[in-house]
Amino acid sequence: MTAVQKGAGDRDVILPGGERTIYDYIPYAGEEMIERLVKLSEELHGITVQQVNSALVGGGVAEMLQSLIPIQRSMGLDVQWNVITGGHEFFRFTKSLHNFLQGKETALDIMGAKTYWETNAVNARLIDGTADVVLIHDPQPAGLIALVGPEIRARQKWVWRCHIQLAREIHQVTDYLRSLIELYDAAIFSSARSLPQWNITSYISLPYIDPLAEKNRELTDEQVQGIRAEYGIDDAEKKPIILLVSRFDPFKGHAYAIEAFELVRRERPCQLVLVGGTAADDPENQEIFEELQDRVAGRPDIHLLNLPPDSHLVINALQRAASIILQPSIREGFGLTVSEGMWKGKPVIGGDVGGIPAQIADGYNGFLVTPGPDGVDEMALRISYLLRNPLLAREMGRRGQATVKERFLITRGIWDELTLVKNLVTQ
Repeated sequence: MTAVQKGAGDRDVILPGGERTIYDYIPYAGEEMIERLVKLSEELHGITVQQVNSALVGGGVAEMLQSLIPIQRSMGLDVQWNVITGGHEFFRFTKSLHNFLQGKETALDIMGAKTYWETNAVNARLIDGTADVVLIHDPQPAGLIALVGPEIRARQKWVWRCHIQLAREIHQVTDYLRSLIELYDAAIFSSARSLPQWNITSYISLPYIDPLAEKNRELTDEQVQGIRAEYGIDDAEKKPIILLVSRFDPFKGHAYAIEAFELVRRERPCQLVLVGGTAADDPENQEIFEELQDRVAGRPDIHLLNLPPDSHLVINALQRAASIILQPSIREGFGLTVSEGMWKGKPVIGGDVGGIPAQIADGYNGFLVTPGPDGVDEMALRISYLLRNPLLAREMGRRGQATVKERFLITRGIWDELTLVKNLVTQ
């Protein structure tokens, strides 16, 4: 079965992974879990679910949906995926809103808010009035619920899924969205740390990775080393690779990773690889990339890569080539790159924020460090410790891979989502 996605232009797009079925995941999740999923899906036959987000490619949300939709369709479920469209000013405003909600001190301009509602109004025609459940991802399309007629809204269940870390300690931040999100029937958050005190039924559902997706599937050593060499990165056996894969975003901690790396490099040879990519709903990416270019210019052993959003094979290979993976975020909804790195058997050092502590048990399958400038020395010490103790690093990576297999695979994500849908439609 081939899965398709209809965008705002009503153009069908072939999704990768459309030939996989839920049974392909038996080696990862086990027969019992797959049988439970099939049984649950059979109970939902005839129920229509619509997923709406703001990007077809680029970022964790799009990657999750690219795997999720084909698998659910292979289970006989009626699931569709629509992507809203908007101009530069819309995405400039929603990225500013994204930063604001995560605690960055910034002013939201009135004209940007006007563009937000005008763009949502244009995209309101995407809503399928026959869908039983509508699942909206993040703030960009959140306004759609206010633009649906009461007769349609009365027969649908609407769910808002928040993939970012809300700065709930700053009330004016969360209150900005509160009245809108309380129109929904339920909300899903990636971490209890960002759970706001709103008048809405809320769920915690951790994101997930697809072990069969191009970014996570097994690669041969020849593939890994070939891609590493293609990008001019030295062999990790000669010069350990410290890797950070993330959007070029003010909350991802690139500057702190550079500072920690330079402290480590004074003691031993190593190299830092910073990998990011573009996304249609993130106009800030290029600006931050250029700032980092200026910062690392002329500094040895720092590789800065701004890749196309479909560079999944390259990222997979670089994660497998790495010695240590960093995710020193200062705000983070979840941080899928943590689970991605752990899945490749690598020790991961992450900021103690948002959903990262849900993945890393400090000192067991990775290390947590203080976010921001106060954690630079700590990060450097953890990197040095792992480089000095390769056997411990390998064991930490093995434990991390086991953690992902147990808790962060797509099969568990499908179970969470289908269970929620069943609860909503049987209320």
